[in-house]
Amino acid sequence: MSQITIQCGLVASASTRQALWSLMAERNTPLINEILEQMSQHSDLETWRQKGKHPTAVVSQLCQPLKTDTRFTGQPSRLYTSAVHMADYIYKSWLKIQQHLQRRVDGKLRWLEMLKSDEALAQESGVELLSLRDRAAALLTQLQPVTASGKPTQNPGKKSKKKVALSDRSLANQLFERYQDTKSVLERCAIAFLLKNGCKVPQ
Repeated sequence: MSQITIQCGLVASASTRQALWSLMAERNTPLINEILEQMSQHSDLETWRQKGKHPTAVVSQLCQPLKTDTRFTGQPSRLYTSAVHMADYIYKSWLKIQQHLQRRVDGKLRWLEMLKSDEALAQESGVELLSLRDRAAALLTQLQPVTASGKPTQNPGKKSKKKVALSDRSLANQLFERYQDTKSVLERCAIAFLLKNGCKVPQ
């Protein structure tokens, strides 16, 4: 989200500039701070944080009763609108950052869960290591792109390293999504086995 700042010279008498400064400093800025404070105490804040956004209408709804509060009365309507837009912009930005940080934390926690030895993964899944390898190989076959002949595509020798890396990244993303969605302990362990071995079944 970008915001354009326009710089201009304010040509007005000292008394007009003083009145405008007082209006902004004593009425409008405290109004913005009050809206932000009420947003921070809203019962739906945690839901918004997880979604990375909030309903825009909620800021206007919070501002409406504040227009009659003696601390914030006497402002032109465009300054009330400006306060709503500013509070909305601040929360949109903050919630997006919070969502991004939460995703990073979740990703690191998933990695920590997965970083176990092959033997530990086999033990957790309740099967022999060979059976775990077979399940991982079956998963790999399911997720790899399939050619018209019905056979999984192999990375040809002429393929550039960049294309191979992108293909591996795509496969890793599919594995991460599947890991998050599945409830099967065996499948989770097989996915972890593949991810820690570079999306391949080691020989």
